[in-house]
Amino acid sequence: MNRTRLLHLFGTVLALAALAWFVSQLLHHANSFPRFGATEIGVIGFSALAYTVPAVISGFLWSHLMHVTGEPQAHALQAICINSLSQAGKYVPGNVAHYIGRIVLAKQAGWSTTHTLFTIFIETLWAIAIGAILAILAVLQITEQQLTGLAYVPSWQILAGIACGAIMAPIIGHRLFHIAADWWARKENVSIRSLRTPPLRSFCGVTAAYLFNYLVMGWVLTLIATEVFGVNADSVFLFAGIYAAAWITGFITPGAPAGIGIREVIIVAALTPLYDENIALGIAAVLRVVTLAGDGLVFLIGLGLREFMQKSPGAT
Repeated sequence: MNRTRLLHLFGTVLALAALAWFVSQLLHHANSFPRFGATEIGVIGFSALAYTVPAVISGFLWSHLMHVTGEPQAHALQAICINSLSQAGKYVPGNVAHYIGRIVLAKQAGWSTTHTLFTIFIETLWAIAIGAILAILAVLQITEQQLTGLAYVPSWQILAGIACGAIMAPIIGHRLFHIAADWWARKENVSIRSLRTPPLRSFCGVTAAYLFNYLVMGWVLTLIATEVFGVNADSVFLFAGIYAAAWITGFITPGAPAGIGIREVIIVAALTPLYDENIALGIAAVLRVVTLAGDGLVFLIGLGLREFMQKSPGAT
């Protein structure tokens, strides 16, 4: 068994163990959860709709990155369609099927495979970088909240850190990206000269968009906490950081489709110091329902856009 298969097997076992623990805890605490009425179900449905916003924005960002790296055929609607359809691959074990699906669909659309791979590399690297910054800030906020209670307004130091990070990240990242791009080109055996490095303004835009996407998911978590479980959840930044930490951990765990099990464990661990374990388990479970429903809606968006573009070829 080679190293890659061994790592994949380890990730699969870890994901299954995490999922088993999460399900066992849900069953153990099931009697403590509130009964869901029409209001709570409506909030869950609305949260699923909100979940589709980052997916659409990510598709638009991808089309922009394809353009600035030298692929003129990458139209926004088509990019959103391809990205939306390919997201169903997240639920295939391995955490790569959605990328493979996007590459195949992009090739069918006549787009350069090299540019597709390059832009996927850029967006993945940047999503992890922005998410890591938010996750670190969440750790700082949780530590402070344990001492001061849940009513929380970020201190000026935290706000200043967020502002400085937002300003400096594109500048620093744009320079570091050249190093990462050279490494990627050598690994994929392609000429970096055939690709254009995204300009600084693109990095600024991508940074702002990914930050917005994480904040949307942070807001979804606060909505679940306040409207479904009736607890105080004032800081969207805190919940965005918790979601980012869970997303990154699930993403980098091989063999965990859509981070199932892994992300729930991280969310429970992060929320337990703020609420009791019952609430933390409930929020994590509802978020998984929201993401499952949201991914279904995203796939339907992709199908709808494909149907629209087939009937109106000039729309792209």
